[in-house]
Amino acid sequence: MAPKYPVLRPRLPTADKLLPYLERIDTARWYTNGGPVLKEFEQKLADHFGVSEPCLVTSANATLAISQALRAVARPTGGLCVMPSWTFVASAAAAVWAGLEPYFIDISEDSWTIRPEDVLRLSAERPISAVLVVASFGAPLDLQEWDEFTRKSGIPVVVDAAGGFDAFRAEGGGWESEAPVVISLHATKVFGVGEGAAVIAKNQSLAQRIARFGNFGFQGSRVAELPGTNAKMTEYSAAIGLAQFAEWPNTRNAWRRVTEAFVQEVGRVDGVRLAPQFGEGWVSSFGMVQFDESIPAEDVSAFLEGEGIETRQWWGKGCHCQRAYDQYPRSPLPVTRKLGQQVLGLPFWLGLESDDIISIASVLEEAIASARAGQEVPRTMHGSIGSRERYGATLKLAP
Repeated sequence: MAPKYPVLRPRLPTADKLLPYLERIDTARWYTNGGPVLKEFEQKLADHFGVSEPCLVTSANATLAISQALRAVARPTGGLCVMPSWTFVASAAAAVWAGLEPYFIDISEDSWTIRPEDVLRLSAERPISAVLVVASFGAPLDLQEWDEFTRKSGIPVVVDAAGGFDAFRAEGGGWESEAPVVISLHATKVFGVGEGAAVIAKNQSLAQRIARFGNFGFQGSRVAELPGTNAKMTEYSAAIGLAQFAEWPNTRNAWRRVTEAFVQEVGRVDGVRLAPQFGEGWVSSFGMVQFDESIPAEDVSAFLEGEGIETRQWWGKGCHCQRAYDQYPRSPLPVTRKLGQQVLGLPFWLGLESDDIISIASVLEEAIASARAGQEVPRTMHGSIGSRERYGATLKLAP
């Protein structure tokens, strides 16, 4: 049975909102390769992030965009890419496809991100080609401290801010970061086009180099000067983006209301901590919670699932636990292991009302109370009445 509350329900512009842009594509018969719809979309993205349009690069998806940015800045190529294990596997995949070797380091429990001082210490022991800093679940970063890191060490930085469309927006000033920042436009993000990404670069020269790695190595000719791939965004994805921008003020307000309700209802639950900086003036599409050490997230998840409330360990136990990446070098990862056991994503999407979030928080309190008591609690699918034998849903919740 489908859960009453799925962990996410993406929402893109409806067909009637897309139609005017699709008609423009039909008229122009220009479908990819930097057409007029894409150019207009790129200008709106540049305005949103406070950069000039030549410093904004679009890509087919964020994984490719991170690879493009790493290939553009890594010195030397083929070396170590220092990054957190506490991230989605796309971050590690992007480093590998950029020809780099991931090196996983631990994160701060306060910020859920890696620290410049830890990378500096590692750089005294091992040569590093690049650093991939992850903005955890779209939260803001202090980009200036990473600029200072690069000035001190000479090591280039790329920022994986996949969920950061809103947190990295321009607020009255221009873009100042030296590091290229990658924003995902996946359907699961607050501003999605289905599949897509934007890269914000410090200057036009870097942006052109990143773009060339996504366009066969071409720049203004059909001479491949770099070993690039094809990561171009289509006119159709850009059309969705323009339709999104037309609705963005209303969409952002809707995300803000869901966020405020989540902070108020879930944030008050005893034994739960919200993700760092969540609800502090920016919006994300992830409702993440961290449980006290005495409350196993997997047991709470099982309890919630039995009540029709879907959950997800978005980043699992960390990239270093994934079969494809468990052979790569790493430092000790105690905080990553801790978060892997304690962090869970709850339902969080446009369309949830305050009463829905109140209900989710209420069941969450019940699950936590049962876990703390170490009770053996018979549950039924979606809270319906039925016998333990019929559903086989008795859970032994750890104390």
